[in-house]
Amino acid sequence: MTMGNMGMDDKDEELNELLEKKARELAKVANNEPIELSADNFEGGFIRSKRIVVVDFWAPPWCAPCFLLEPILRTLAREMPCVGFGRLNTQEWPDVAAKYDVMSLPTVIIFRNGEPVDFVIGAVPKKIIADKIRKVLGED
Repeated sequence: MTMGNMGMDDKDEELNELLEKKARELAKVANNEPIELSADNFEGGFIRSKRIVVVDFWAPPWCAPCFLLEPILRTLAREMPCVGFGRLNTQEWPDVAAKYDVMSLPTVIIFRNGEPVDFVIGAVPKKIIADKIRKVLGED
């Protein structure tokens, strides 16, 4: 159905869905929760949204190490509010993963000013990722 054919109720429902989605995104940003990324919001805004951004390249449901890494990154996101955290499902967005030469999962790439500067491959302890982020932040 095109916008011209939509009734007022349909437009209201679509608008409400968009507003709810945006509200969920803003709540995640306010709590510095990792953002679910897509090809649309990855380079178009997210990796340049903060000076330092950490992106977890993962895949469900077969990647067990990906699920081990997720709570570590959520904790780091809360502990480092000046750093942006995001997650990109490589099954849904293989072109983005390929652009950054992601060959193993999980792979975490740390970006500074929109450019990749460091990475971690595999499920590793929190300290290893935190130390790499601090180094990029200049806190080492």
